[in-house]
Amino acid sequence: MLPGNFSSKIFDMLRYIPFLAVFFLYFYNLGLNQVWQPNEAFYADASRNMLKTGNLLTPIYNGELRLNKPPMTYWLTTLSFFLFGVNEFSLRLFQVLAGLGTGVVTYLFARRLSGERAALYSFLALTLSVQFVANARYTSPEILLTFFVTLSLYLWYLSYERKSNLLFLLALISSTFAVLTKGPVGFLLPAGVIFLYLLFRDRRELLNPKYYLGTLFVILTAGWWFLYQYVVNREAFLEVFLKENVKRIYALQEDPVYFYLLDINVSFLPYSFIFYMALVWALREKRKELLFPLTWFFLTFFLFSLVKMKIPVYIMPAFPAMAVVVGTFLASEGYRRAFVMASIFLSVLITAAVWVGAFMFKVNIFFLGLATLLTLTFLLKRNLKLAPAAAGFGLLLYLSGVLLPEVEKHRPYREIGNKIREIDPEGRYRTYEVGAYHHNLPFYADRVVIRNVRPEELKTPAIALVKEGLINCKSSGDWELYRGSESRFFRFLSDIKKGRNFDKFRLCIFPLGM
Repeated sequence: MLPGNFSSKIFDMLRYIPFLAVFFLYFYNLGLNQVWQPNEAFYADASRNMLKTGNLLTPIYNGELRLNKPPMTYWLTTLSFFLFGVNEFSLRLFQVLAGLGTGVVTYLFARRLSGERAALYSFLALTLSVQFVANARYTSPEILLTFFVTLSLYLWYLSYERKSNLLFLLALISSTFAVLTKGPVGFLLPAGVIFLYLLFRDRRELLNPKYYLGTLFVILTAGWWFLYQYVVNREAFLEVFLKENVKRIYALQEDPVYFYLLDINVSFLPYSFIFYMALVWALREKRKELLFPLTWFFLTFFLFSLVKMKIPVYIMPAFPAMAVVVGTFLASEGYRRAFVMASIFLSVLITAAVWVGAFMFKVNIFFLGLATLLTLTFLLKRNLKLAPAAAGFGLLLYLSGVLLPEVEKHRPYREIGNKIREIDPEGRYRTYEVGAYHHNLPFYADRVVIRNVRPEELKTPAIALVKEGLINCKSSGDWELYRGSESRFFRFLSDIKKGRNFDKFRLCIFPLGM
């Protein structure tokens, strides 16, 4: 028999296992993959340029202005490069920390609303959701926006409960950071959630002058960067600002209004079906403690459903609210029979996907066995609330441990960049890519890569990465490169399997006067 105090300590330690498992998953093989193209390449190259030049105000990618997004993502990446060196791990470090930070804030929020068990389920539902994990290991503004919006709403909620002006100020600062991450939505989204919540619960609070002073505070503390770009780079800034913040609403493309209703089924796995069940339960049972996360979810969902151009990551700021609803539902024992069926179905479906993926791409007995064992253990133990989380963890571990290393065999960008720098270490030659353009090449070649030129427009001396058949030259290296977007990862995997959408390239050297 173990002494009572010892067994209690062991139990307390076991409580940390889910958190440690998630932390491990997020950092596992984080720096393995080269810079993904196209989107991650913008932040990698522009951040290194900030580090080189000291110009922290204006992002420059491949020698060109890059004003599509405000500077926060670039700043944090530049800081990481400064502290830990210019490499892929540093590139993604603050993304991972923001993802885990969002999980911790969601845990604290759920614990305050619904208790300890609900908090654990909420943490796992969020941090193991497929889209959230993917973005937490990939440099883009989405995960940082989600973190700052979540933190802003949590701090406001605490300030409202405790009547604390300090917490209110911290909420405003977090919202300022959200605006500096992705523009006006960083303030409008949390402000809209708070407005609707108070409209339902405490209309008199809306008359408090601090909200109007707070709005002015965010405009002043975040608006300076936009004003600076308007003054210094007026035409380029206005063109991009209107495209990113206005035209996406009504003009660029039109996707069906039910887009996110379907997308959540995949992006919020492994608890996607259970979320819809939890949503119905919360509304039917009139769970008052969930009024705030429900307001948060519905505003985000309907707001972006009305926007004509729809991208899955747009509603990711609602994921923490969705996770809290799921966590509270799982802790409540609601809809027992339907939940059992959904949990078993999701767990088996996800594990089956691991098997299918393994036999389609690469079988690894250890990871395949581990993924299967995790799911079976929780199903046989009848721990159906955590079974989808176990299955999701197994799937994500297989992706990180087996498929991502396999993919790298088809991504020779670092090798090409090293070859260019070996041939021309001083950067005296113009560098071109002819016949295509791979966005991460400027990062690995550590120079501007001239694109969109015809073969006859090359100016010597030059180094050119040329698509096969366009120029006859003596090759200094030959590679096959993917012509599509690697951001569409599962299509990329399928194309690798089928050997599709790859073109042959060669590296050519053109001395002066040739």
